Amino acid sequence: MTTNAPSTPRPARRQALGALSMLGALTLQACGGGSNASSGSKSSNALLLGLSLSSGSLSPAFASDTLVYVAAVPNSTTALTVTPTASDTGATIRVNGSVVASGGSSSALPLNVGGNTVSLVVTAADGSTSRTYTVVVTRAAAAASSDASLAALALSAGSLSPSFAAGTLSYTADVANSVSSLTLTATTSSASATVTVGGVTVASGAASSALALAVGTTTISIVVTAQDGSTTRSYTVAVTRAAASVSSDATLSGLMLSAGTLTPSFASGTGSYAASVANGVASLTITPTATVAASTITVNGAAVANGSSSGAIALAVGSNSITIVVTAQDRSTTRTTTLTVTRAAATVSSDASLSALTLSSGSLSPAFAAATTSYTASLANTVTSVTVTPTTANSAATVKVNGSTVASGGASASVALSAGSTSTISVVVTAEDGVTTRTYTLLATRASVGTCTLTPTETQGPYPLLAILSNTAMVRSDIREGKTGVPLTVKLTILDLSNGCTPVAGAAVYIWHCDKDGLYSGYSVSNNAGQAGLTYLRGIQVTDSNGLATFTTIYPGWYAGRITHVHFQVYLNNNLSVTATATSQLAFPQATTQAVYNTSLYTKGQNNSVTSFAADNVFSDGTTYQMAAISGDATSGYTAELQVTIA
Repeated sequence: MTTNAPSTPRPARRQALGALSMLGALTLQACGGGSNASSGSKSSNALLLGLSLSSGSLSPAFASDTLVYVAAVPNSTTALTVTPTASDTGATIRVNGSVVASGGSSSALPLNVGGNTVSLVVTAADGSTSRTYTVVVTRAAAAASSDASLAALALSAGSLSPSFAAGTLSYTADVANSVSSLTLTATTSSASATVTVGGVTVASGAASSALALAVGTTTISIVVTAQDGSTTRSYTVAVTRAAASVSSDATLSGLMLSAGTLTPSFASGTGSYAASVANGVASLTITPTATVAASTITVNGAAVANGSSSGAIALAVGSNSITIVVTAQDRSTTRTTTLTVTRAAATVSSDASLSALTLSSGSLSPAFAAATTSYTASLANTVTSVTVTPTTANSAATVKVNGSTVASGGASASVALSAGSTSTISVVVTAEDGVTTRTYTLLATRASVGTCTLTPTETQGPYPLLAILSNTAMVRSDIREGKTGVPLTVKLTILDLSNGCTPVAGAAVYIWHCDKDGLYSGYSVSNNAGQAGLTYLRGIQVTDSNGLATFTTIYPGWYAGRITHVHFQVYLNNNLSVTATATSQLAFPQATTQAVYNTSLYTKGQNNSVTSFAADNVFSDGTTYQMAAISGDATSGYTAELQVTIA
């Protein structure tokens, strides 16, 4: 038996012929191009290694020397992206005139019904050789639906009888007299169909406006019009609202407290309850629900809406009586429920411990523990004073530093340090009971004049971008380039260990760090995408006669695997063409970092990947000689100072 193949519909045939015509013209255009000869040592390779679409398939299959392709997508595809990969990494690619990274996706390209031309121009590294690839994407035309059925029909009150079925057109529903209106939600089977309820257009799946119901039967008409504009189907719902009746029911169906638990458990026939709350509960609310919605309710004489919370009821220490009165719909029948709430007496804490203790510079030894009361800290000679931040374990406890009261979690006044000597700092915590105390002692030793310790060498990390050292524009004190964050001034003082710890003048200091979102300029990799060619938060300064280099920047953010830090290198005699004399990293006090990350600018919040220096792969061996001395606050900004000792 012979089976005839179905003929191609005329509109689709014209569309295909149009695409082929366009394809032919583009083929001639593409064939006219060619690679220019290479210039110097730069590559003249302008070929693509790969080309893919987010929707549809290339025809013919991709080959580097094939310049013209076609693809077909359904009508539902309104846009697609193109992902080209250059054969030579030095080549640049433009898709419809916009630069696209090799191996990266273009922006979304909108598609009209019919043929859409996408042009990809590859320019070789020599800057002159180019090759144009062309893809003609044909988006199919939409087909109009004749489906005028409903997929669902629901009422805000009452139930449909019979249960909804797309082929059933007539329904009834009964509602109580208290239901004076309802809404109807009709959902069309076809998303492109339209629907009216009571003659008013309603979005499919959305509730209609309120439809008034008189006592008796109200018929509601629902008309669905298919996408083709001619096919319709009508559904009807006859809603019967019952006649009014007056209730004498003054019972409660529910009673809830904002604090405490009813004893006994609630039951509609129980008229008396008790509840106990902690001393910290100074007030509560009552939520009574009447069995009959038309009833009225008062709590301690104040009207409360059925099923809603009362106003706050103040509780004295001891017994508190609360009265709930329900008046039935007949306005004569009442029922009173009493509730006795007992608020406990206050308890006083004897906890005089600290939960945290930090310094503005240096580190405690041993690491802080609530039960450890004696600590030492070694500080550089350049640290002339420190502040102490104690945090009490109990919020009601008080704390003094060297006899002066300090707010829990707040920094003390500056404690002056003498060079070459040890200062004793006393932290006394007094418990809420006013009797129990605990004293923490800190011995802070400031190094003598002319003494210093070699700053540890650390890795330069994966993003040093040393190529910019030859760019004179990088010699700048303000390295922000418009980046936002909490303001930060970085001051690095360079000392020469081999020359009696004297300041090093004329040294070039190069610093770099990530932005508030954890991204570094100059690199585009999977976890640092889109940053190639940028130079923000990098800069070079030459030290003055005091060995000081100062930078204006923002407080760094964080990225997975590292705690907050700033990279720096020192180049003697301002010679940036040699290997750095010193490479290290600057650390920040955890309390300062947490305060910064609590601000609205740092949307990533706290660093949950590395939560301590001990867990960091760089600072796990200690931060004594890399911890910045911090001053300022998260509102006006901070200054971070560090003495960097080189050999």
